[in-house]
Amino acid sequence: MTEHGTGAREPAFADLMSELASFRNGQLLRRPSDRILARAAGVSPTTIGDWLRADRFPQQVGPLLAVLRALRGQANLAGLADDQAAAALLDPKRWRRAYQAEADRRASATRVAVQAQQGQTVLERMRPGWPLSEVTDPLQFEVHRAIDSPIAGLPVLPPYVRRAHDRELGEVVARAAAGTSQIAVLVGGSSTGKTRACWEALNLLRERDDPWRLWHPIDPTRPEAALAELKDIAPYTVVWLNEAQFYLADGTVGERVAAGLRSLLREPGRGPVLVLGTVWPGHWSTMTTPPADAAVDPHAQARALLTGHDVPVPETFTDTERQLLARASKDDPRLQQAAARAEQGQITQYLAGAPALLDRYRSAPAPARALITAAMDARRLGHGPALPRAVLEAAAEGYLTDAQYDLLEDDWLDRALAYTATPVHGTRGPLSRIRPRPGHPHPAQPSYRLADYLEQHAHTTRHATPAPAALWHALIDHAPPTDRITLQRAAVERGLLRTAAGFDAVTVSAPDIQSAQLTGEELVWIEQDATRIPTPAQLMDDLLPALKKLGRMEQAIRKYQALTDTDDNFDWPWMAARLLEEVGRVEEAMSWYFRAAEAGSPRALSAAVWMLRKAGRPQEGVRLYRFGWQPDGSIAVPWSALPKR
Repeated sequence: MTEHGTGAREPAFADLMSELASFRNGQLLRRPSDRILARAAGVSPTTIGDWLRADRFPQQVGPLLAVLRALRGQANLAGLADDQAAAALLDPKRWRRAYQAEADRRASATRVAVQAQQGQTVLERMRPGWPLSEVTDPLQFEVHRAIDSPIAGLPVLPPYVRRAHDRELGEVVARAAAGTSQIAVLVGGSSTGKTRACWEALNLLRERDDPWRLWHPIDPTRPEAALAELKDIAPYTVVWLNEAQFYLADGTVGERVAAGLRSLLREPGRGPVLVLGTVWPGHWSTMTTPPADAAVDPHAQARALLTGHDVPVPETFTDTERQLLARASKDDPRLQQAAARAEQGQITQYLAGAPALLDRYRSAPAPARALITAAMDARRLGHGPALPRAVLEAAAEGYLTDAQYDLLEDDWLDRALAYTATPVHGTRGPLSRIRPRPGHPHPAQPSYRLADYLEQHAHTTRHATPAPAALWHALIDHAPPTDRITLQRAAVERGLLRTAAGFDAVTVSAPDIQSAQLTGEELVWIEQDATRIPTPAQLMDDLLPALKKLGRMEQAIRKYQALTDTDDNFDWPWMAARLLEEVGRVEEAMSWYFRAAEAGSPRALSAAVWMLRKAGRPQEGVRLYRFGWQPDGSIAVPWSALPKR
C-alpha cells in the first residue's frame, strides 16, 4: 500500500495514530480536548485517549472519521487549511485504507492464533494419557472401592488420613512439580493403601498451572502398551504403574520397559515426568535382589530403575494415625465402621477387603458358599466366634440343593474350607481357621472364624431368613456348652419351641398335650400381644382403610416384602403378614409372621395364633401357641419330652 501515490509504504496504523496525536498535541495545542472529541465520536474520553496512544483499536471506522473531522475543523481555525502535510495527515481516504489494513492484519493474526490453538489441541490429544483435569474416577485407575454406606450421596472414597509415607511421597511429587523428573514406588502388602496414596498425591499437581497428564498403559497388555507409547511421553506426564511387577518383572519385555523408563527419567529434554508405582514386598524383592550368578541377571534394568526409590507403606495405623482417623470419621460411617471393626489397626485392608469378601462369597462354589452361609446364620443366632468344624460340616447340607449335595466329592469339605480361608486384600478370608498360639489350649477339633464384615452383612441381609433345620440340628449336636443357652433363647424367641427343647443347657418344660383349648387369661394376653403395633407402623389403623380404598393393598404388600430383604427391621415382615392377613391370604401371612419371628419380632407368634383363631382354625392356633414352629415354618407336632434324634 502506498502513501498518496508517492510509492512510499503507508506507515502502520499505530504509527499513523501516533503522528495524529503529536499533531493535535503540538500544532493544535491539545485542541480539541479529549472530552470534545469524545462527544463528536460518541465514545468516552478514556476511549479517545486509548486511541491516540494506540492502546486500543477502534471497533468501527465511523467514530474515527468523526475525530478526524473535528481535528480538521480545529486545523482550519489554526490557519492550517492550506498546509499540505496537515491535509495529508487528515485525509479520510488515507485513514480508511490504514484502518482496513490494520483490521486485515488483526484478523489474520487471530486466524493464526486459532489455528495454533487448534493444532496444540490436536497435539495434546495425540500425547499418551489424559489431562489431570479429566482424571476424576479413582476406581478407573485401580484404587480399591470401599465398603458400602447406608448414607446416600457420599463420595466414592471415604476421607483420606495422611500417614508417614504420604509425607515422603509428597516430597518426591514436589520435586517433580519443581521441574526434576522423579520416580517413587510404594511397597506394601495387599490393600495397605498404596494406590490410594498415589491418587491423593496427584492433588499436588492438580493445583498447578502446568499441563500435567496421567498415563496408565494397559492395552493390549501392560508391558506391551508401555513399550508402544513410552517413546511418545512428553514433559509433565505422570506414568502410572500400579502393580509395577506386571510391567517390569518379565525378564524380556519387562527389562525393555525398565530400560525405556530409565532413559525417560534421565533425559532433561523430556522432563519433568513423574513415575508412580506400587508393588508387594515379595515382587519388590524379586526385582531388586542381585542374583547369585552375576552372569544370569534377569532384572538388571528393573533393579537399576527401582533401587533407592521405594516408599514403604505399613500394614497398620499407628496410635497417632488412629487419632487422626477418629477425627476424620465423624461424618463418614465407613471410616467409623473400619475404626471399630478392623483387626489390629488394619484400617485400609478392612475398607478395601470388605467388598472383595462379598464378591468372593457371592461367587463361591456351592459347597464353600454353603459353609459361609451356615457360619453367617450360626453367628447371628448367637454362636460364639469359634465355629467348630463339625457344626459347619453338619449344617452345610441345609444350604445345598439335592443336585448340589449329590455332586459333592469325598474331599469337598477340605476343598471348600481351603477356598474360604484364602486371604482377601490382606485380610482374613471369608471363613478362616483359628490357630491356637503356643501355650494356649487346643480344641478337640478345628474351629473357624467368620470375617467380621460378613457377620455384619448377615445381620442386615439374612435377619428375616429362617435358618434351615440342618443348622439347628448341627447346633444342638455340636455347639459348645458356652453357647447353648444363647442358642436356646434364640430358638424360643423365634417360636421354635421344640428346637429349643433340644438344647440341654436349660430344662424346657414339656407342653400339656392334652390341653386342646386356650384359657381365658391366655386368650386375653394373646389378643393384646398380637394387636400391639410395631413402632414404625403406628398408623396401621389409618393405613389399612386408605390402602383398601385406593386399591393399593397388593402394592403395599410387595413394598414391605422388599423392605424385609434390605432392612434389618423386623417390623417390615410383620407389616407384610398383617396386610396378607387382611386380604384373607392366611397361608402366606403365616409364612411372613414366621419370617417376622426369625427377624426378632416378639409378637409374631401371638399374631399368627390370633389370625388362625379368627380364620376358624382354633385347633391349629392352640398347637402353634403350645408347641411353636418347626425350622421350616410349619407348626410343630405335639411333643412331650426332649426329641430324640
